[in-house]
Parts: sequence; C-alpha cells; structure tokens
Amino acid sequence: MMEISHSCRAFLHKNGQVMIRVRWNNRKCEVGFSVGCNADPEKWDNENQRARYNTTHKVGGKVYIARDINNRISQFLECIEESFTEYGVHSQIPTTKELKELVNEKLGRIEKEIVVDGPIEREKSFREIFNDFLEVCSIERSWSESVHHKYVQAWNHLNSCDPDISLATLNKNKMTELKKWYVKNGYRNRTTVKQFRILKSFLRWIAANGYLVEQGVLNYKVNLTVTKKEVTFLKYKELLHFASFQFPKNKEYLDRARDMFCFMAFTSLRYSDLRALKSVHILNGKIEMYTQKTNDKITIPIIENAQKIIDKYSWYHSENGTIFPVPSNQKLNDYLKEAAELSGLDREIVETYFIGTQRHEEIHKFYETISCHDGRRTFVCCSLALGISPTVVMSCTGHSDYESMRPYIEVADETQKMQMEKWNTHQYKSGIIESLEKMTPAQLKEIYEHIRSIA
Repeated sequence: MMEISHSCRAFLHKNGQVMIRVRWNNRKCEVGFSVGCNADPEKWDNENQRARYNTTHKVGGKVYIARDINNRISQFLECIEESFTEYGVHSQIPTTKELKELVNEKLGRIEKEIVVDGPIEREKSFREIFNDFLEVCSIERSWSESVHHKYVQAWNHLNSCDPDISLATLNKNKMTELKKWYVKNGYRNRTTVKQFRILKSFLRWIAANGYLVEQGVLNYKVNLTVTKKEVTFLKYKELLHFASFQFPKNKEYLDRARDMFCFMAFTSLRYSDLRALKSVHILNGKIEMYTQKTNDKITIPIIENAQKIIDKYSWYHSENGTIFPVPSNQKLNDYLKEAAELSGLDREIVETYFIGTQRHEEIHKFYETISCHDGRRTFVCCSLALGISPTVVMSCTGHSDYESMRPYIEVADETQKMQMEKWNTHQYKSGIIESLEKMTPAQLKEIYEHIRSIA
C-alpha cells in the first residue's frame, strides 16, 4: 500500500462559502470543494478550520448552525481520506478529475445508473447506513464533535482493512482480519480493543434497526492482552515546584503555559472548560459551569493557588468574556513540554504495552509526555494524596461513579504514604496531650509564655 501525502484545509471564500482545498502530489494537484453551506467570518475559527462552537450563522438570508457546518466539513474530510486510501491501496496517484469524482461519489453527489425492468427501491450501501447512524445518533445522543470523530475513525479503519467491505461480507473472519490489520499497522492492543468496542456499538445499532448482522460479529471477542494504562500526573511537591518556577523573561509564553496547566491542576478543569471559562462562571469563591464535554454542571471551590492565577491575568479581556489567553491545545502541549524540561520535571516513567502478542516497554522523561490532561489527573491524585475523600473529588471533576476514580486511587502512591503518616502524627499528639495533663498550672503557664514569645 502506498501512502499518498496530501493536505486538506477548510476555509471561507470571500462570499462566506465554506470551502475545502486539497493538495497532493507535491502540490502539483489541487482540488477545491464547496461543502454546500456558508459561515459568518466573525464566527469562524481559522486555526481549527471550523465554525466556532455553539454559534449560529446568518448568511445570505439563510441560517446555519455550527454543528451542521462542522459535520459537513468532517463528512467531506472523511470521504477525501477514504478516497486517498483507496488509491493508495492500488499504488496509484489520482488526477484532479479522478479524486473529485470519487469524493463526490462517496458523498452521494453522483448516482450510479441502475437499469431495471420496473421501479425498485435501491438497497442502501454500508456507507449510507453508516451515514444514517451518524445523523440519527448525533441528534438523539447529543454527540460532541469528538465523539462523532471516534466513530468516523473506526469506520475509516474498517475501510482501510477492506476497501470493498459491505454488510454482506462482514463476518467473524472479517473481524479477525481487522484485528490482524491493527496489529500489522502497529496499533497498541488498548487502541485495538477500544476501536472494536466503537465499531460494535455501530453494528448493534444496525441490528436494532432491522439490518441483518451475523451473530458471530456481534459476539466477537478480540482476546488481546491489555495492560493497565499508565496514569501520568505531577506529584504534590512537583506541582508546587512547577507553579513557582521562574522562567527566563524572553520565554513569557512558557510562564503562561505553566499557569494554564497549574490552574487545571488546582481546579480539575479540562482544556475545553479552561478555554471557555468566563468571569460569569466565578461566584462567591467558586467556579460554577456546565462542562463542554459532558454538559454536566460542576461546582469547584477556588483555592488560593488558583485565585492567584486568576488575579495574575486580571489584565486580560476578550470579546467573548473568557478570562485566560489560552493557546490552541497543540501549542499548549508543545509549550508545556518545553516548560517542564526547563523546570527539571525529568522523573522517569515506564510504559508497558502490547501489540498483538509482543510486549513492549518504553521509558520516558515526564517532560516528554506531559500534556494538558495531566493537569486534571494531577488534581485528582494530589487531592487524594492530601486525604480529600473521593466523593468530594468527584463532585469537582464530574466523574459519575467511584469505579472511574479507581485508576487514580491505585497510582496515587503519595496517598498511602501521607495517610500512614497519620500513625506518627497521632502518636506525637497523644504523647503531648499526656505530658500536658501531668503538668501543674505553673508549668503550663511557663510553656504558654514561651510559645507566645517565639510565635
């Protein structure tokens, strides 16, 4: 299989039309697609190449919702990726005409002629059934764009394994082929198991809606060894060290990236919620907001360390009322790695995983793996290490059940150490109380005066 290097970019035409430009073959070939809708330039995110979340676009007398615009863009990009994959399988670089025709065909813009002796209802293709699934479930289950992307990714993997896949050819043997495809392409077992779970969710929906799916497919077991996922986070002392580290004046962007990470570590906010945080969400020393990912309402008391960061950026004002100058997720992750290395966060992390039956082990420095989400993990682990109950932690993070907290409890090695230290603390307290009870009033007064003089 030949991998065809290509690039895609979604942008707005001068008239507000949403376009996708595709370039390949060393930029010798270029095709432009109109996705069939318009967007307001003021509500368009050039960096993410999408309509801004939760916006409404009134252009040319028509109204478009951000979710619909972004779903159309995603659908086009999926079909473009599938088209390049198909040509790559045959080790052939498409011409501009060939790519445009294939993408339009996948989008259903070109109907294949069927000659019949009378009216007949055409059976839906596997791809069309999948599109129905996306359309219906996106609305019924209120999917975020990230959830939508996960299903599209699972579909693309299935098509890469077999470009001619159909519901009729999907059987137990095909599922085994797909498993071998994941192993051959270097996917870790954890990822493979996750992708099969997503695929089977789609297949169960198909079966529930009257399509015939072999029982062996629905009951298929991947049977791959999966190790526990390494939960990376900053320990309490590391967090305080990172929060107070002084970066060079010519690297202010690292100072800002560190502050954003530490605020997440002090509050449990996800990156998406940090970026959406507004002054109206802060009231009476608490953060109260609905999360971007799950739409759950969270209430988080603002501790002193978090308040200092809020005060530090009181100078910042944005048009939409957000309180922090948060860079893109990718840039923030890049800056964090540089900041963590400079501040000496070089603790080694051993990662063990399987690809098929092969066991792999990798050793990384913490600064090589740090990312935005480590902030949220740090909040959970440090809170547990400080003796805060899982129930209180869950009320801040929005975790729905105790089981989801188990990985954090298991890895927070400081928790056990700090909790066991209570034995020593209690011993000292007991000894002091016992000694005080034996003292005379004069002796107690003498101790009081001494403590007062040195306090």
